[in-house]
Amino acid sequence: MDLTFRLINVFAESHDPFSGNAIAVFENCRDLGEDAMQAISRQVNLETVFLLEVTEEGADIRFYSPEGKGRFAGSASLGTAHVVDELSGARRAPMRLTSGPESEPTWIKPYGRDNWQIRAREAESRKLKSSPQILASLVGLPTTAISDDVMLINSGRSGVVLPVKTVEDVAKTHLDARMLHSYAMLLNTDPQVYVWARRDEKTIVSRMFYGPGGGVLEVAATGSGAANLGHWLSAHGESGQWHIYQGAAVGRPSVLDLDVAEDQSVFVGGHVNQVASGVLSI
Repeated sequence: MDLTFRLINVFAESHDPFSGNAIAVFENCRDLGEDAMQAISRQVNLETVFLLEVTEEGADIRFYSPEGKGRFAGSASLGTAHVVDELSGARRAPMRLTSGPESEPTWIKPYGRDNWQIRAREAESRKLKSSPQILASLVGLPTTAISDDVMLINSGRSGVVLPVKTVEDVAKTHLDARMLHSYAMLLNTDPQVYVWARRDEKTIVSRMFYGPGGGVLEVAATGSGAANLGHWLSAHGESGQWHIYQGAAVGRPSVLDLDVAEDQSVFVGGHVNQVASGVLSI
């Protein structure tokens, strides 16, 4: 069986082929079994989307990562929308993505050139009451670096949203894996920490850390983290549009567009860039 695939960068800088989150999208996968999907994702070692059916409204798809079957995620959804749009004649129209008959549809809409946007889910949020010393130790910074409320927010994927005073504080952030997982267990949340600071009125610099397999990794760009930040801003009475710069510390500079409406709706988007295509024979 020959499967056509594309390598896509999401939340990319338009001029840089090595920016953003890399995903793989495979076409015409209706006859592909789940075991094969998992094996392919491990082979390409990327978050991978399999197109089962493309329709006028969008597509039915499946998500896999090298670790296992996944769920709707910002990078994969936006990258898939870009591919489905090209397969449908580049109509640049809103589309619906589903992942099986029992899944809740995700709606994606275009804006600008090769840019796509997804609406974040409504969030549950609460201010953390941990001591400043614990919160600062979690991210390897002095207590004076924390600038505002630290919150636990869940808009589909839960995590700690921790604001710091300066972009230099963001750059100095480092996490201890043991402390990250212990704190996540204490809070009954995903081991995920999003650290951010304002560069200016409409520009934010961030870093995102999570803990697969008991360790800790940094992510180049994360739609869920940006969505949680949007809900943090909304909880503090802010609305508007921001550019979020992330990923420089891991050599994958990324840009995410965050839109927080006055009705507290949160939208996350960015540029999608196809960098390669090919055929996998199995």
